[in-house]
Amino acid sequence: MNKRTFTNFKLICFFVLGLISFLPITLLSQNPVILGSGNTGGMNVTTSDSQGSNTGDQTIDGLGLLPNMSASSRFLQQATLGADLETIEAMTDKSYSQWIEEQFALPRGLDIEQYTKDLTEFVLDSSYSNGGDPNNVRPRLYYWHTAWWQYTMTEADVLRNRIALALSEIFVVSELPELDDVPLSLANYYDMLLDNSFGNFRQLLEDVTFHPAMGVYLTHVNNPKSDTSLNRFPDENYAREVMQLFTIGLYELNDDGTQKLDSLGKPIPTYDNDDIAEFAKVFTGLTYGDAFLFGQDPQGHLSFTVPMIMKDFWHNPGQKALLNGFTIPNRNPIDGIADISDALDNLFNHPNVGPFIARKLIQRLVTSNPTPAYIGRVTNAFNNNGSGVRGDMKAVIKAILLDEEARDCAMVDDPFAGMLREPITRYTQLCRAFNAFSNAGTFRNDMDDFHKLVFQRPLASPSVFNFFQPDYQPIGPIDDADMFAPEFQITNSVTILGYANRLHDWIMKTNQVMEYRDFFSGEQNDSDRYVNLELTDELNLEEVSEIGELIERLNIILVAGQMTDTTRNILTQALESIPEDEWEIRVRMAIWLVMISPDYLILR
Repeated sequence: MNKRTFTNFKLICFFVLGLISFLPITLLSQNPVILGSGNTGGMNVTTSDSQGSNTGDQTIDGLGLLPNMSASSRFLQQATLGADLETIEAMTDKSYSQWIEEQFALPRGLDIEQYTKDLTEFVLDSSYSNGGDPNNVRPRLYYWHTAWWQYTMTEADVLRNRIALALSEIFVVSELPELDDVPLSLANYYDMLLDNSFGNFRQLLEDVTFHPAMGVYLTHVNNPKSDTSLNRFPDENYAREVMQLFTIGLYELNDDGTQKLDSLGKPIPTYDNDDIAEFAKVFTGLTYGDAFLFGQDPQGHLSFTVPMIMKDFWHNPGQKALLNGFTIPNRNPIDGIADISDALDNLFNHPNVGPFIARKLIQRLVTSNPTPAYIGRVTNAFNNNGSGVRGDMKAVIKAILLDEEARDCAMVDDPFAGMLREPITRYTQLCRAFNAFSNAGTFRNDMDDFHKLVFQRPLASPSVFNFFQPDYQPIGPIDDADMFAPEFQITNSVTILGYANRLHDWIMKTNQVMEYRDFFSGEQNDSDRYVNLELTDELNLEEVSEIGELIERLNIILVAGQMTDTTRNILTQALESIPEDEWEIRVRMAIWLVMISPDYLILR
C-alpha cells in the first residue's frame, strides 16, 4: 500500500473498532436489512394445509418453506460452527427439519481421545527414533486442542459438535487449575458430551456426575463419608453446583422461565444449605475407576478417562432428605450407586430443569434474551417429546432451532433479538467458511495466543461459572433495559483489540490461521502441516466493478444477509482506497473488516 492508502485504511479501522466499542448499543438498536425466511405479521390465510383447518399452519410465516440464502446462512450460523458458501447454497434445497434429521442420523465423528493418543504415539515413536527418551513422552494439552480442531474441521456431524460445545459451557470442567496435566481426560470428557448431545438429559447428567474430570474439578472424587470424631464431613462442592448450575438453578421457575414468587412477591429458593448437605452425603464413596482402594491417588491416564466407581464402605449410610419431599431410604446393605441414581432422578424430574436448561441452550445457540413463550415451548419439548419421554435432547434441539423466534425473519429486526458471538465461534466460522486447509490434512493448533487475547478456548473456563454467566448485564443500554448479554462479560478493550489483531494475522499472513507448534524437540518442520484459508473463489472476483459482488458474497457467508448500509459503505470506501492491482489485499481486508463489524459480531 502507498502512504495515502495506508493512512485511509488506518482511519477506517479505527472507525470500525470504534463501532465495536458500542456493541451493547447495537444489540438493542441495530436495524439490519430484513432478509429471512418469512414474516408472521399477523396474517391468516385459508388453505388446504392442516387437513381442513381454516388457517394454514405453514403458509405465510415461511417456517415450512425452503430457506433462501440469507435464511440458510442464519440457520447454519446457529446450528453449526461455520459453513462455506457451497454448504449454505445446498441448505436452500432442503427444509430445516430435514437437515436436522439428517444430522441426527449421522454417526459420531472421530474419537477425540483416541486421536489425542495417536498424536502421543506419533511423538513417542518419533522421539525414540531420534534418540530421545520415550519415558519423557506424555500427552500434552496441545495434542487435545489439535484433536478438537481435527474434529471441528473434518467431521460431518456438525450439529453434534455445536451442541457439545454449548454443553461444555453448561457442564463446565476446565484445564484450570489441574486438568491441564491430563489432557486425555479433557478429550474424553468432550467425547462424552458428543455422545450425549443427541441422547437423553438424564443419561448426560449421570455421565457428567461419574466422569473423573468432573470428580477432580468439583472435588467429589475420593469424597469420604462423615466422621464426626474427626470433624470430617462430605465435600459439598459438586452437591451445590449440580443444583445451581447443571439442573435447577437458584429459584423456582415457571415453565416459561419466569420466577415463581411467594406471597410477599419474592423469589422462592429451590434449595437451602440443608439440601446441599444432604446431597453431599449422596456423592460420597466415589473413587477413580482403576483404583484398588478408596482414597488412592490416580494411577495413570486411565484414572482420568474411565467412570468413577463406588466404594460402599466410604459412602454415607442412612436416609438422605432431598428435594420436594423425596427421601432416599436407609439401604441395608449400603448401595451408593442406587443412592446417586435416586438423587439424579430427583433432580432430573424437578420442574425447574426444563426451563433452566432451555434458557441456557437458547442463549448459546440463538439469542441472549429469549421470550418466556420461547422458553416455554422448549420446556414443553423437554418435558415431553411427543411420545411421553422426558429429557429427549433431540426434541429440545429441534424445538430451539425450529422455533418461530429462531426462524421467523421478523425476529431479525427485533431490537432485543440476537447475541454477541463468542470468540471461539468466530474463529471456527472463519476457518470453516473459507475452508481452512493444510496440505497434510491436519490441523495443529494450541490456541495459546488466542486464549491469552480473548480469554477463551474449549474446556478452559476460569471457573465453573463458565467464561461468562447467563445473567450478565453490561452497564449501559442493555442493563437499562433489564436485558442480558452473557458474552460481553469477556468483552473489553483487551479482548476487542486482541480479537481484531489475531483475526488480522489469521487473514492477512501466510501460515498463521492456526497456531502451529512442533510436538517435540527437534521435530522436522513440515510446511505441509501449516494451515491457510482457501480464498480461490473470492480471488477470482478480480474486476474493480466486482467489489459489490465480493461484499455481497461476504454478506451472505458471514452476516446472513443482514449487512447495514453503513457497514457496506465503509467496506466499499476501504476497498476502493486499496490499489486496483492488489485484489488479494482487497479480499483479505474485506473479510477482516466484516468480521470486526457490529453487523457480524451480533448474530441476529
